[in-house]
Amino acid sequence: MGGDAPVVRERLRELSGPELYRRNAFRVTGASTSAARRTIVRRRQRIATAAKAGVAVAPAGELPLPGEVGSEELRTAFEVLDHPQRRIVDELFWFWDAPDASCPCGPELHRQHDEAVRAHARALDAESGGGEAPRRRGAGGPKRPAGKKKGRGGQQRQAERPEDGYWQTAARLWRKLLGQPAVWAHLRHRVAALDDKRLTETAVTVLEAEVRRVLVSAVAGLAARTKDPARLARYCEQWTWTGRGVLGEVLEEQLSPLYESVERELRETGEELAGAFTERDRKTAATVAAGSLRARVVPAVERLGAFAGFGMSLGVGQLADTTALLLNNCAVALSPASDTAPPVRESFDLLDLALRLKPYEGTRRTIEENRARLDEAGVWLAKGKPAFDPLVTALETAARRLDRNDARGAAGTLEAATPLLHELRGLRRGALAGLSGIPEAVDRLSDSAAILFNNCAIALAPGDSRRGLRLLEYAEEFCTTEETRVRITANRLLLDRVGGLGLPYGPSYGVRPPRKSVRTHLEEIYYGTSPIAAKVWTSVVVLLIIGLVVVFSG
Repeated sequence: MGGDAPVVRERLRELSGPELYRRNAFRVTGASTSAARRTIVRRRQRIATAAKAGVAVAPAGELPLPGEVGSEELRTAFEVLDHPQRRIVDELFWFWDAPDASCPCGPELHRQHDEAVRAHARALDAESGGGEAPRRRGAGGPKRPAGKKKGRGGQQRQAERPEDGYWQTAARLWRKLLGQPAVWAHLRHRVAALDDKRLTETAVTVLEAEVRRVLVSAVAGLAARTKDPARLARYCEQWTWTGRGVLGEVLEEQLSPLYESVERELRETGEELAGAFTERDRKTAATVAAGSLRARVVPAVERLGAFAGFGMSLGVGQLADTTALLLNNCAVALSPASDTAPPVRESFDLLDLALRLKPYEGTRRTIEENRARLDEAGVWLAKGKPAFDPLVTALETAARRLDRNDARGAAGTLEAATPLLHELRGLRRGALAGLSGIPEAVDRLSDSAAILFNNCAIALAPGDSRRGLRLLEYAEEFCTTEETRVRITANRLLLDRVGGLGLPYGPSYGVRPPRKSVRTHLEEIYYGTSPIAAKVWTSVVVLLIIGLVVVFSG
């Protein structure tokens, strides 16, 4: 390839990025792309004369630069126009439709090209903080769809940003243009029209090969500094026709420094958290780490993540997973180690932030489990524990009183605790129902209370069967196991029966049988049906044996 290539590529590199049109020599000087060298020289002299007289000369043209143009910037721009190998690059990225144009191109080609340049330049001006350049009447650009109105304060809604239409127009028209041989024919004509030995058609070959990379560099250069990465990612999507490989490479060039800085900060943060051994040190380290992750790392990871789908080789997914895991570790460290205090709000916020980063499946499950645990701890400490702990104390007190044979005092303690039992059982069916292990613990505690009620009823029944029955009613209400229920039911039936007969509670009393005649007794003895028959016959046999012994011995 000829000697044009290095100079053309150098100028393409100078223009690459969001200031593609801002640095264009024709825009800076206000000269026409078809202006002859003599015309450009005279313009340079006129500007220099005006500068000596202290008069600022603003560049003429449709898209003048905002503010004044410095003398150094003007000098550099005129030097570009004085060098044909560099000038041809700037011609590609500025307006072709000029009164002094002499090329044989059809007017439609120039119109499409200029509309693409105009839309692209305005989009980049707006993104770079220069605001929307004024549009002349009839100039190309997005229009507000019919029926759309401005929002509050005269500002358009997010979906109606002027830049949206400019980016769409620029991407669509540049794609259409670069597929037309007439574009390159125009540039070859310009090479011939400039008529300079330093410039050959090799320059056009280089432009055709590199133009797509330069175009995507404009949007990719905004990726590292935009306040709205998601919106810029949508604009990048409109340029994927240049090839995802091209777009991915340019984005990676722009975002690699950011990626490396985040990777380094994550490594340092992980080391600091791992080096904290005591609970106090862990909380201090977690507080500092959480602030650093929130302020610098998470925004950078989300920025990188917005562009991860465009073919970059950067490990953005692993970066997001590591960040989420560190946020999880900070949340766990900031949570209280015991159940004496509720989880801090910061822990929930950090876990929610970690999930927002969309970590890998294993990390996501860990974070969700930790968040569920914190949720349960918060509900338990706020609602369950205030009823559970006093109830445990009451049951322990009642059990001690029973051990000291103070059944009446134990029953009073249990009866006073029934509101807590009702409250806790209601929570067991409501707020505590989804907590791991808590419903079972409440059931066990309730069953223990039922057993104590039962034991108090048995101890009080000999002298106070009515109160014993009431205590058994409580026991039946609060029992949760079948074994306890069977025991309580049997005791209640016994108390009901004894209470109905008007007898004191204790061993059962026998009932006297009817009087029998002597004959009946003798018959029962003879036939062996009487309870004393066995004793009688045994005595007879013993007497016979004794008699025989006496006879034979005499």
